Order: sequence, then C-alpha cells, then structure tokens
Amino acid sequence: MYVVDTVMTGWAGSGELGALGLGVAPQLTFMLISIGILQSTAVMTAQALGAEHPQRTGEIFRSGLFHAAGLGVAGFALSFAAGWFLQLTGQPAAVIGPAAEVAVAFAIGVPGMLLFVTCNLFLEATGRPKAGMAIMLLANVINIPLNMVFVLGWGGLVEPSGAVGAVAGSSALRWFAFFAALAVLLIWDRRLGDPHGLLAALRGGASATGSAIGRTIRRIGLPIGIAQGVESAAFASMMLIAGRVSQDAAAAHQATIALVSFVYMIAIGVSAATAIRVGNAVGRKLPDDVRLAGWSGIILAGLLATPFTALFLLRPDLLAGIYRLDGIALQITAATIAAGGMILIFDAMMGACLGALRGVGDVWVPLALQIAAFWIFAVPLSAALALKYGFGAPGLWYGIFCGVTLSIIFLALRFRTVTSRSIRQL
Repeated sequence: MYVVDTVMTGWAGSGELGALGLGVAPQLTFMLISIGILQSTAVMTAQALGAEHPQRTGEIFRSGLFHAAGLGVAGFALSFAAGWFLQLTGQPAAVIGPAAEVAVAFAIGVPGMLLFVTCNLFLEATGRPKAGMAIMLLANVINIPLNMVFVLGWGGLVEPSGAVGAVAGSSALRWFAFFAALAVLLIWDRRLGDPHGLLAALRGGASATGSAIGRTIRRIGLPIGIAQGVESAAFASMMLIAGRVSQDAAAAHQATIALVSFVYMIAIGVSAATAIRVGNAVGRKLPDDVRLAGWSGIILAGLLATPFTALFLLRPDLLAGIYRLDGIALQITAATIAAGGMILIFDAMMGACLGALRGVGDVWVPLALQIAAFWIFAVPLSAALALKYGFGAPGLWYGIFCGVTLSIIFLALRFRTVTSRSIRQL
C-alpha cells in the first residue's frame, strides 16, 4: 500500500513525493515501534500453544487489542507536532505545511493499522495466516483506484490532492482491514467452539491474569519495538538529511525507501513466521528445533531478497521509471535505487534474525546491538557521505549498508550464543 501511494504520488510531481516522505517518515517510525511492541503477543501466543495452553491465548489477544488502541491514539496525537518537528530539523519552509498535513492524514489510519496487526498476529500465531493476507490484498486492490481519483483527480470527481489524498485513502483502508480481520476472527473462533478462549476473554472484564499478561507484553514488547524503531528512525533521519540536500534528493530517497520497504515487508513476514516457529519450539522445550527454526528463517529471508537485489543493481533505471520523474530527479533516483539494492539481502536476514531472537525472548541485547550498528555508526557515516563528501542521496544508502552489515553480524552471533544455553518460556 505504501509503495502504491509513493509511486502514484510521484506521478503528481517530485514536490508531492518529497512532502509524502517528510510527512510520513516520523509516523512510520512510531508505527513500526508500535508494531514491534505488539509482536510480543505473537511470541507469547506461540509459546503458549507450544506448551499446550491454548486457552491462555485469548487473554493475550485481548490485552494486545488494548495496547494497540492506546498506541494508536498516542500516534494520532503526536502527528499534530509534525510541523514543529520539521521546522526544528531545518526543512525548507515551502514543504513544511504540506508535509504536516500528510502526517495528520496518515496518523488517522495508525490506530486502525495497529488493531489490524494485533488481529493478524493472532491469526498467524494460531496457524491461519492466509486470512490477513487476503484482506490486505483486497485493500491494496481498492487502493489503486482510490489514488487515481484522490491523488491525480482522474474522472474529475474531486480536485487532485496529491500526497494528502494518497495517505488519507490508505488510512481509511487500514480501518477497513481491522474490522474485516476482527470479523473473520470472531466468526471463525465461534464456529470452532472458542478453542483459544478468545470470545470468553473479550466478554470478560479485567483480571489478575490479564494484568500480568499486559505487563509481559510491555516488558518484552518495548525493547522489541524500540529495536525495530532504531532502524526505522535511522531511515527517517536519512529522509531529513535528504531534504537538506535538495528537493530532488528527497524525492529520490523517498522513491528508494518505498521500494526497499516493499522488499523488507517480505522479511517481516519471514521474521514473524520465524518468531512463531522458534516460540513453538521453546514452548515444547526442544532446543534443536529452536536452532533449526531460527537459522532456516534467516537463510530463507536472504534467499527471497536475492532476486530483488539483482533487479535493483542491474536495472535501477527501470524501477526509477515507474515514478514518472524526469531530468535530474530521474538520474538521482536511479543512482539511489542502485545504492539501496546493496542492502537488501543483509537487511532481510537482519529482520529474520531479530524474529528468531524474539522467539526465544531475547530483546534487550539485540536493542543495544541495533543502536550501535545504526546510530553510532550508520547515521553519522551516511550524513558525512551525503553532506560533507558530496555523495548526495546515494551516499545515505552507502552508510546504511555498512550499518546493516554490522547489524546482521552482531545479531547472528547473538542468536548462536543464546541458543547454546537453556531457554526459559515467557
């Protein structure tokens, strides 16, 4: 959905594309941190199922919904500070207003997205991943004509609204995805006789068990979320640096990050599956299966990213062409996409490795490793390459490549260390 929004906003001009990137960047960071927090519910559900305690998972889901709603409201409230934040970071005055409007329009959909993620994580952890996939495929199909109408003004039904129209339509679809996923989940579990205690948990009130589950979600989920946000915030800071280079550099970086994010979504899917499989093995107390599930996911993520790496490196001009940019903006975008292609394999493996570590409940050390790789090393290097040494937008990705490479080395060594000793269930 984000890729389609970015591509069709690019058709409205590089200025709209830059406003989309600047407006969405802080919101995406917050949303990914929140999703990371909620991923603890999938790990807890997987471990409970592995330990043959299915009735506990309904309480986990209920607590996850409350946390998703609270995080969503917080994200919406923070969006109103977008203009101040962009001004503080030295963005051009002409783009601050449009980017701030984009931030608010995007934030309207954040609560719906987080609630959908909670439902989908429960579906995935209980062995029903295709339901969420079907809902999101439908939402993406609807998103294309919505963008044609609201972004570009096709058919003359409304005035074209560029980036704001793109994210507003997606926000509405994220709410649609939540209600659809919740309906599927409730109908499905009712027909099965409530095997996970989900319906009973939703009907019940607060309980000591629910409070304990909530504390575990926060204890495990917060470092997971921050670790996921560390990388996202690094990418967001790259967008702010690109905005200081030039409008064309900001547009090129936004075009590249949308494509890289699309490939990373595959890694997130493998990461979630890896966390669930590792969590199941932890619940069954089978250390060999823990290691097998973790390394299989890490290798699979890298293999799935390989064809995309070849496309990014060999035909960046083809990918840049889908944004319908021209002149110097097209040239910078093609060069930036080629630079972004360098990170795809290691980035995918890093995401799956984080999933494997989440599955065993190891969260604080990976957070420290992510901070070191991205904020001590990658961000300063990227800023220096782009601003001081004249590499521009591609230089941002050279720095990120170094950070991602360090990250996967650190995390892989950590997973090997953790799985060489006894692992306790959450």
